[in-house]
Amino acid sequence: MPLVLAEGDLLEQILDSTYPVWNEGLTRAAYGRWNTAQMRTPWGLAHLHRFALVDDAGRLLASAKRYRYDMRLDGTDGWMCGLGAVFTPPEQRGRGHASELIRQLLDQERAAGAVMATLFSEIGEAYYRRLGFEPVPLEEVKVELIRKGGTPAMLVRAGAERDLPDIAAMNAVRSASARFALRRDPAQMYYALSKKRLFSGLAPTGLRPTEFFVAEEGSSAVAYVVITVSGDNWTIEEAGDRDPAAARLGAMLQVLVAREPSLRVPVMRAWWPAGFPVPPQLRITERAPAADVFMVRPLAETGAPLRSEDVFYWRSDYF
Repeated sequence: MPLVLAEGDLLEQILDSTYPVWNEGLTRAAYGRWNTAQMRTPWGLAHLHRFALVDDAGRLLASAKRYRYDMRLDGTDGWMCGLGAVFTPPEQRGRGHASELIRQLLDQERAAGAVMATLFSEIGEAYYRRLGFEPVPLEEVKVELIRKGGTPAMLVRAGAERDLPDIAAMNAVRSASARFALRRDPAQMYYALSKKRLFSGLAPTGLRPTEFFVAEEGSSAVAYVVITVSGDNWTIEEAGDRDPAAARLGAMLQVLVAREPSLRVPVMRAWWPAGFPVPPQLRITERAPAADVFMVRPLAETGAPLRSEDVFYWRSDYF
């Protein structure tokens, strides 16, 4: 059962099969365009590929996306293999095809030098534990503004691609003390942002629009936030602030909420990374494990198993 790069008719077959599961409200045509566009970004071209396990006649047995992310573990730079969209056609299930695909992919990635393999499980822990993965649950929090009179006199503008080097530098500083974090360069951040913007552009009007804002001093971005909106629910996909207390980020959120004073104050949720300060203008009111379980399997010699508090990870990098 060979493992092959999914292209052409085979890729279209995979998209036809996975569309009912992961379309997120897109039409079939838009779903195909969304997947293709992600893989054509500069980062996606080099780091994102879809693989398929096929039989000797070329029939699809299982498929998955493979990502390669630059990361840092215990002070050492390396890269990890991320697995996403693991799928077996209904008529092929129960025969171990997905397990065989994962085994072959991880053998390939280990030989290429990957430090670890990671994935986000939508089906709980049991299946992937049998394949050597261990959970490192990330935390989702609900945050609310501490209401005070007035709105900060602060300029908040739409973010742009030119801001990404400043933002990457903020992320590097903020994540430096974590045992595990992605090394997010401008190309990877552009991919993460483009993925959300492409979805918003292809989806029906009003379905999860993405907003990207920065605060700047001089000509440099000094704080930023990326938000996806669903009604009066905001998901803080990622954020950063040069201020040690993240007070600029808190002020930005105050300004953004004040744009529409007649509307309800949005419910804000985020994967709040360990080590990232809660701005003084916010408070965390709820904590719960994220619905999709982050799971890790070492592919090289590593230190102690990771705990949730060791990981610096924004929801923007969910795959």
